[in-house]
Amino acid sequence: MFYLLLCQERNNKKKELCATVENIFLTIQNAWDHETLEKVRNCYTQRLFEEHQRVLQENEADGVKNHTKKVSIQGLENYRKIHEESFSIRIDFSCLDYTIDRRDRRVISGSRRRQQQFSQIWYFDYDQEGKHWRADFIQPIYTD
Repeated sequence: MFYLLLCQERNNKKKELCATVENIFLTIQNAWDHETLEKVRNCYTQRLFEEHQRVLQENEADGVKNHTKKVSIQGLENYRKIHEESFSIRIDFSCLDYTIDRRDRRVISGSRRRQQQFSQIWYFDYDQEGKHWRADFIQPIYTD
């Protein structure tokens, strides 16, 4: 598994990059669940931040709230360097993913109890000014 190769080698740069990816991913997932994206804006490029804000605003207008709880990374695979300052990586994870009605808290999709498996390709760009990586784009992988 690439995760083992990428993240468990003795190469400190690879370990550091894996830790960075995991931290950004889990930080964004937590902020999404709590609808507090502004607090983690430094994890995002402007483009992805605005997209996530737009979705949360639409959810609020529609009277729904999406939750992602108990997020657990299963693996990091298929690292692809795009440029010196950008790369993509596949993130396989599980979580409780469900949407509730804001008024009565009734689950309208997903499950509060059943973990679901997801695979996504996350794209990262390096912010020269801030000297750190930021999530730029997320591409779901559908495995039907």
